[in-house]
Amino acid sequence: MTGEILAVARTHLARDGAPLLSLRSIARDLEMAPSALYRYFSSRDALLSALILSAYESLADEAERASAAAFAAEESDAARWLAVPRTMRHWALAHRHEWSLIFGTPVPGYQAPEDTVVPYARVAAALVRPITDAEMAHSLKPGTPPVEVADGLRDAVAPVADALLGRMPIATVISALQAWTTLIGLISLELFGHWRNTILDPELYFEETIRSLSVSVGLV
Repeated sequence: MTGEILAVARTHLARDGAPLLSLRSIARDLEMAPSALYRYFSSRDALLSALILSAYESLADEAERASAAAFAAEESDAARWLAVPRTMRHWALAHRHEWSLIFGTPVPGYQAPEDTVVPYARVAAALVRPITDAEMAHSLKPGTPPVEVADGLRDAVAPVADALLGRMPIATVISALQAWTTLIGLISLELFGHWRNTILDPELYFEETIRSLSVSVGLV
């Protein structure tokens, strides 16, 4: 039943957007009394949290599969790096409204629960795996251009460094973070229609960008 509720909720999400998500309208489509639906989800925010968690888990599953396949193929560090960004873009194009839910405009008055941190970190870990493996194999090169670390920046990015890249030089941590934010922005710009009449071949531009990012994080 929970799966059916979430399926209908995704339809409503695509049609109306997250701010207008309504338990009553979902219950009506399921031919349920609203009180019955509340036994599964206590509020609109609880349903929204379930949708967000499901989206993150789906993206994380795909990212981990892509990473595992790239490593199994015994490709170069740079080739391994390409797998997860490509998968993120493909997932986003196939799940536009769910990407918008997790990386788009925040829903007014809603705050995502801590549960979303784990699958979010799984995606990030899959992305940086080629970097951490290259560092352990002593094959990671200085990034191009070299990253200059301003005073206090080490402390500012400490949560990310500790969780994912704790043994890395701070310049590598910054490069990896810059790559992550570039990917999210690049995919979002395409998905939300900002490339119209600007970038005529988004996939070609995306491929060139992620190859450049592999150099900037020190992979060859």
